[in-house]
Amino acid sequence: MKFYSYIENNDDKKINIYVDMDGVLAEYDIGNFDYGTIRPLYSNIKRIEELVKKDNINLELLSICKNNKVVEEKKIWLKKYMPFFDVNKANLISKEEYEGIPSRELKSNYLKENTDKEEINILVDDDPDIIKCVVKNNDDVKVFHVSSWID
Repeated sequence: MKFYSYIENNDDKKINIYVDMDGVLAEYDIGNFDYGTIRPLYSNIKRIEELVKKDNINLELLSICKNNKVVEEKKIWLKKYMPFFDVNKANLISKEEYEGIPSRELKSNYLKENTDKEEINILVDDDPDIIKCVVKNNDDVKVFHVSSWID
């Protein structure tokens, strides 16, 4: 699996991993924004739990939310299904605050403004538009589709 090979090959370096939530940690249920009903993807949550234990890895979530209400619902969901994870490391960006800016640009811009160019930065996402945008605009971010986690 490419993702884990990349991590192992860089285990002597500081690695920042940004993980999407919808479709990666939580089921992507089209049109459903009620996080009280969204199913957790336990196999991927277990991978997160293993990664946060590594000393050289800083793991954060990077997720776009339809509105501020969804931001709060996602925090509740995280506390319920990922109690080991520090919710303060969940970068939940509300589209309500950035009207008219596509999700792909919000994520790409966040990474441009918040990553340390001297460290290894990784994005794990499931959205092809976001992946293409980040690859195109963020030279210092290595991007993996969530399928690279699946064995």
